[in-house]
Amino acid sequence: MNQTTQQLAPDAVQLAEQRFGKDKLDLLAKEFNGRKLCIIAVEDKIAVLKPLNAKELSDYTRTMMSAGLDVAARQLLDALWLGGDECIREDEDYFMSAMVELQNVIELKKSTFGRY
Repeated sequence: MNQTTQQLAPDAVQLAEQRFGKDKLDLLAKEFNGRKLCIIAVEDKIAVLKPLNAKELSDYTRTMMSAGLDVAARQLLDALWLGGDECIREDEDYFMSAMVELQNVIELKKSTFGRY
């Protein structure tokens, strides 16, 4: 496994490699300058997502506060979508499972704040 897929769940990685091919995933990953692709697996369905950027995080937060978590999650999933099974976006049961995993996409590096 290369550095891009190393920390993802093996089932999700295996499904993505079977569906897209390792070479295509490596090519997609290179487009984001070393930032990792995110792969969400729901049963045997997958979503391959690009790394989150600051604008997408801002849009997600604004939408979540104004329209709710479900609307914000759908918007974020659409914004990050590189490919996969459309039923994850269209079928409510698959979407709800993926929506829970979107938190992992949003998780950023840990930071701290202090004053002296």
